[in-house]
Amino acid sequence: MAFSIRLERRLNAPMAMRIAVPVAAVAGGLLAGGVVMALGGHDPIDAYGSIWEGSLGSSDGFQSTLIKACPLVLTGLAVATALRVGLWNIGGEGQLIVGATAATGVGLYAASLPGPLLLPAMILSGCAAGAVWAAIAAVPRALIGLNEIIVTLFMNYIAILLMDHLIFGPWGDPKAFGFAYSRPLPDAAVLPLLPGTYVHVGIVIALLVAVTAWWLMERTPWGFSVRVSGGNPRTAEYLGLRISRRMIIVLALSGAIAGLAGAIELTGVTNRLQDGISVNYGYSGVLIAFLARGRLLGVVLAAFLFATLVVGSYALQTTGVAQPIATIIQALIIVFLLAGDAALAFRLRITRTRPLLEPAQAGAG
Repeated sequence: MAFSIRLERRLNAPMAMRIAVPVAAVAGGLLAGGVVMALGGHDPIDAYGSIWEGSLGSSDGFQSTLIKACPLVLTGLAVATALRVGLWNIGGEGQLIVGATAATGVGLYAASLPGPLLLPAMILSGCAAGAVWAAIAAVPRALIGLNEIIVTLFMNYIAILLMDHLIFGPWGDPKAFGFAYSRPLPDAAVLPLLPGTYVHVGIVIALLVAVTAWWLMERTPWGFSVRVSGGNPRTAEYLGLRISRRMIIVLALSGAIAGLAGAIELTGVTNRLQDGISVNYGYSGVLIAFLARGRLLGVVLAAFLFATLVVGSYALQTTGVAQPIATIIQALIIVFLLAGDAALAFRLRITRTRPLLEPAQAGAG
């Protein structure tokens, strides 16, 4: 008796499996990370204990994790929002930076605005700058099909150079020594803190943006038209939907969310424009959107997981484990998620096959 093994596409994975596979992937990534640490001569239990204590197991650690999660939520949302119309926004890094740059410009040159108006003006300018920066890639993508991945990626470097020109030049603080950063912002240009904590209200804004984006994309007719345009362009054309217009609007909205992350990071954390204001938040947003499988509310959980690993990695060094181990763990989780995606999309089908009759047997029959 012979057997044949083949991959067969699943029509619809059970809900329990769709929940269990990501959980198992994260657990598998953590377990594999423990093996890596053990091979390096470190105790994985002590290491993960340090990560827990440094990120979630203490009040200071938890607050630091929330602060770190804020820009990660927003950049992850920026990528996931663009995916709704079938576009990859790889420019979250640049859009975050131009958002922070625009907000700095308002803070420096419109400092005479009344206190209650200055901060909203800075945040809105950050959103507008991010939207315009993303639209530079959205318009040629919609009109002539120019690949948005390449354009948004290259725009990141332009944004970084623009920021460097300003903080080394006209906006530079003459008192700066050893580091490049802008002149300080007015006292009114600082996000308030949540009562009893040192966590700025930006995390609340990020959660509200996540819920609003989910409602817009999942519970409104316009959001449905966006999903149709991204998932099945032929059907969208048949229904008379203007795909190019929706591409431009959604990618601009994606950029606005990333620009908001820059404005919040500026007014809530750094309080001045400086080199390295984005610690690869834009690129991490791509991984977070993938980890969340493009689900807008899932981005919040994925960003919180990333923030936990990043903040915990600082405490990890106290055990003698190098900080880049946290990056390795993140990469292992992504690898296990890729394997999980394959398990959700395909299954092994083992069937028995009858052996072919030998020619002599066939003749005898």
